[in-house]
Amino acid sequence: MRKILPLALLAFLSYCSLTQSTQKPTAADDPFFQEKAVEDEVFRILITEDEYILRQVGAENYIYAKPSPLARRENHKLFAEYDDKWDFMDFTHQGLLRVKLNPQTGMIENVDYEGGKSPRAWQASIMFRDDLMRYEFGFKSGIVQPREFMVRYEWRIKKDPNLTPEEAKEKAREFLLDQKT
Repeated sequence: MRKILPLALLAFLSYCSLTQSTQKPTAADDPFFQEKAVEDEVFRILITEDEYILRQVGAENYIYAKPSPLARRENHKLFAEYDDKWDFMDFTHQGLLRVKLNPQTGMIENVDYEGGKSPRAWQASIMFRDDLMRYEFGFKSGIVQPREFMVRYEWRIKKDPNLTPEEAKEKAREFLLDQKT
């Protein structure tokens, strides 16, 4: 019995180290979340093909985004639809939005791009704003604060590796034609 226990423990520890080393890093480990937050930046949202991640990067003692896993799945699904349309090349869309809340209700009153700098693609700028407008916030002290803060978005679209250069060009042309209508 004494010999079996150490062997079982050794096997278990070997399994744990094996599974830890072979696990794929998630977007939650991404450098996007490691960058220093700018003043008034409270949330960051990273959107990839596989994940939609919201992280709080400031004002943790005052405000929080109310959990809504279903809404986040639906939000990710909307971005994924565009991923499929834009996968003819690698894209990274970024945006820094300023949110103003109603001081009594805590509901979003206004969302604008900080410094008037919206993402290069108008579709991304609209999608970021629409996505942010779906959020509801809670306040730890019951007082709406901060009433104004920033949210940073990064949306990464990867090129489909199976597309030939000719297919990628054709898909890009179809996308551009579709956007004119």
